[in-house]
Amino acid sequence: MTDTMREQLRDFPMFFLFLLAYSLVHGMFELNFWSSGGVTVFDKYAAVADAALAMEMAERVYYAKATWFFALVILQACGLRFYTALAVSFALYSVELLLFFPIQIYSVLNLLLAVGMVVEIIVRRHQAHPRLLVWASSKPE
Repeated sequence: MTDTMREQLRDFPMFFLFLLAYSLVHGMFELNFWSSGGVTVFDKYAAVADAALAMEMAERVYYAKATWFFALVILQACGLRFYTALAVSFALYSVELLLFFPIQIYSVLNLLLAVGMVVEIIVRRHQAHPRLLVWASSKPE
């Protein structure tokens, strides 16, 4: 591991947790999908009984993923750094999962990770620029 990677891991541990979790979840999904004939691509969101419900679920999954990536691109185009844009857009995606699908451990963990990423950004910004978060200071100016 290079010094730059160690520094980034120290400064942004939630980002590396995101990379690890995202890679593991999608790697396991691919393994389960291709190794078992009965698993659908939407089982991680909710169990589906018939083809009509599967199509409705597919539309919801597509919408949630599309808005996540659209928000990621737009936020970066507006000048946000990648990690900030990723955290905010992932938080949007996590809320969409809770709104569109039955609450499952997958959606709750996504939301917790997104909140952790956003909090990490706020803490880092406050450490770099303490005057930007006036309410965090107990001393009046």
